[in-house]
Parts: sequence; structure tokens; C-alpha cells
Amino acid sequence: MKYLDIESLRAINSSLSFPTSSGDRHVLGRIETYSSAGADKKLYRYLEHKHQEDLREAEGLSPEQSSLTNTVSPFGPLTEAASRKVLFYLIATLNASFPDYEFSSLSADQFTKEPSPDATIKSIGTTLLNVGCPAKLKASRMWDCIDDIINIDECDVYSYTPSNESDPYEDEGPVWSFNYFFFNKNLKRIVFFTCRCISNLDELENTSDQELIFGDLHDEPVETEFYPTSRYALREMSIGSGGSGGSLGF
Repeated sequence: MKYLDIESLRAINSSLSFPTSSGDRHVLGRIETYSSAGADKKLYRYLEHKHQEDLREAEGLSPEQSSLTNTVSPFGPLTEAASRKVLFYLIATLNASFPDYEFSSLSADQFTKEPSPDATIKSIGTTLLNVGCPAKLKASRMWDCIDDIINIDECDVYSYTPSNESDPYEDEGPVWSFNYFFFNKNLKRIVFFTCRCISNLDELENTSDQELIFGDLHDEPVETEFYPTSRYALREMSIGSGGSGGSLGF
């Protein structure tokens, strides 16, 4: 994948590193843009060869036993080249974003197709607001910037849920993490949004497993109302309410 250096993302990425409101944790995130036009052909040939080997192994199985012939992946049937190509793009993006790791052995079931771009935006926004998203990030017009790059309304969104062996953040022991891919097939672009929350090193030894999982039980979660943030969704909201519309920064 070819990394695209987008100037408007630089300030946003610097704002995606901040201490949580509780002060004992830190959020580290980044947004990167890649073009599938520069995808790794060697990796693609490897994945295609692996797929053919899997097919040969599945020939002796009954239809009920063969996941390749009966299981539809998040990208569609893996018997179709177009579905396998999406898997290839996501793996290639991970390889480019985490050059010290190798993701070529990932399977399709480690990815999920999200219901919609707006549902993903709501999830990300709620997560960041709940941990004390700084005013600088709120004012950065992050989603408008991403929309300019990728045209959010035309995207399919996928998430990656790593196992312990394939988690590039495993050594940091994150409290939580997420990895989202906004894929615009027509533009041949992917915006990769990855983020994790880690405990401060001096606090980690004194933090119980329960606290790492559930957080500070004395803190009430922030309740947030979802507002669509892509320009198209904002126009629809404006038309539906009879208002003049507007744009939200976060």
C-alpha cells in the first residue's frame, strides 16, 4: 500500500495523544491514508497461493465441513476474487502501518464489516469523549477532514479484532484498542484509524485486573448523543428538521 502524507491529518494526529480525564491512563491514536494503487503484489500472490492451497485441502471435506465453500466472509464469498482482494488490502494496510509486524497469516474472520460509517463514527466519538477528549481535538473538525480524503458516505467500514498473537499493541497491555478501515473502492483509498488506551507505567503495577477491564468504577460514563458528522448526513438531518444545517467539528 502506498502511504499518502495528508497535511490536514498532522495536527489531528498530534491531538490524538492525550491523558484521560482520570489522569492514570493515556490515549494514543493515529489516522493514516493509503492508496491501494501501490499495493504489495508479492503479498497478493502469496495470499492467492494460500487460498488455492486451502481450496485443495477443502476438496476432501463435505460441504458442511468446508468453511471456504459455505462461510461468507465480511467481504463476501472468498471464492470470489473481489472479496479476497478486500482482505488483501486490509492486510497490506496493517503491514504498512505496523512495519515491525507481519499480518499475512490473518484470516477473514478476524475482520468485521461495520453496519454503517455513521455507526462507526458514533462508536469512536463516544469512546474518545468518555476518556476526556481534549478541546483541541474537538475543534479539529476531524470527520470533515476525513470526509475530504475518503468521502465517508461511499465507504465500507471494517474493523480488525486481533488475537493476542497478532496484536501489535500486546506488549503495551492496552486497556482497550480499536482498528477501523474506511475503504472507498472507487477512490482506491483506505483511511486507517487506530487507537489504544494504556495505563501509565507508574500506575500499572498497582492496578487490579478488574480496574484494567472496567476502569474506575466511581466514574460515571459520559452520555453522548449521536449526531451524524459527514456532510451528507448533516444535510439530510438539516432537510429533515427544516433547519439551515451546520457542521460539527468532532
